[in-house]
Amino acid sequence: MDINSIDLTTHNTGKDALIVELLNNINFSEVVDSHLTSHTGRPPEISYGTIGKMMITNMCNDHHPLYLLDEYFEDKDLEGIFHEPIDKTKLTDDRFGVFLDRFYEAGGSKIFSLLSSNAFSKYDIVIKNINYDTTSKVMWGNYNTGNGDEGSISITYGHSKQKRADKKQIKIGLGVANGVVVAGEPLDGNLDDKIYNNQNL
Repeated sequence: MDINSIDLTTHNTGKDALIVELLNNINFSEVVDSHLTSHTGRPPEISYGTIGKMMITNMCNDHHPLYLLDEYFEDKDLEGIFHEPIDKTKLTDDRFGVFLDRFYEAGGSKIFSLLSSNAFSKYDIVIKNINYDTTSKVMWGNYNTGNGDEGSISITYGHSKQKRADKKQIKIGLGVANGVVVAGEPLDGNLDDKIYNNQNL
């Protein structure tokens, strides 16, 4: 047999496959699907758990913006990575956008906490300490924010950890226990670290 006459397609699933297996170990799909999937109406063509895993693998490997996720998965063996047949023509930015909307509506912090708990349980991690800290993220352009709307944060000037006092910003707060993130949230750009850290601790 002439090896040059064989039509072969190769795929490199390295990081993606590893990330998916780590997510499987903490029951990512089961947790996400139970909170996002409606009990009435037609089920999604691709489960929310799978869509979530696709977004996370992209962010951890070679981050593409939402509207280019179809390009990221263009040469991937989706069935080999995610263990289910996935029609690549269904990977539209609308589908990923709907996932983010449903995730927000279901309560992202609650879902994240459940997944963190699963990680502690799966790997027998004993919590010895919890540390809270914040970082700042420079925001570019103009932003129209709601007045007193639930869940809205203030994009404004504050103490910039990126040394950009000339730019508005948001802050991101993280709680970490034994190297595992247990809480995370966006914060007002001018929130004082001491107030945030003390309240959360």
